[in-house]
Amino acid sequence: MNETTSLYPALAAPFDHVFQDTRGGVELSYVTGEQVVSRLNEVLGYDGWEFTVREHGHHAEADELWALGELTVFTGARPVRRMQFGSQKIKRRRTDAQPLDIGFDLKGAATDALKKCASLVGVGLYLSAKEGGVSAEEQATQGAVPPAQLATIRQHLRRTGIGEPAVCAGQGVARLEDLRPNQASQLLQYLSRQPNVA
Repeated sequence: MNETTSLYPALAAPFDHVFQDTRGGVELSYVTGEQVVSRLNEVLGYDGWEFTVREHGHHAEADELWALGELTVFTGARPVRRMQFGSQKIKRRRTDAQPLDIGFDLKGAATDALKKCASLVGVGLYLSAKEGGVSAEEQATQGAVPPAQLATIRQHLRRTGIGEPAVCAGQGVARLEDLRPNQASQLLQYLSRQPNVA
């Protein structure tokens, strides 16, 4: 067992307190950015990890800011990196619809990206578990992502200027062809909401 594997139970341990929210009619359980940072510091040490925002932008149609974050965990012989996107709706004044604080909204998108990256190393991952999941045997029979869907993903990547290597790293795969069908569907849904590159 390597050091990263031995740390996983501590990273993935359930939190004492979780928060509830309803979004789009769906009840969600979540933890705060502070809880995630505390867990990373407690398990890895304050110098055992780092987080970087690789890209960020504004999606005008969705009225939200997005950030592509990268979490690097320093254990063992080589660092472990995980990338993921986060987003934050822009909060606006009621009187004139001007943004209240873009910096705060960017921080929210970055924190969302950090929480999603941390889930890829186990932190709070149990909160994303779906009821009625698919067994490993069923997954094996589901097949690969259809070529047409891969082509559409690549079209969106070109349109948005988001790099394929960054997306693959964020999804934990070597190439787009290695995506699971549900990953590809979620990625396609996300990319379809992103603005065109200038």
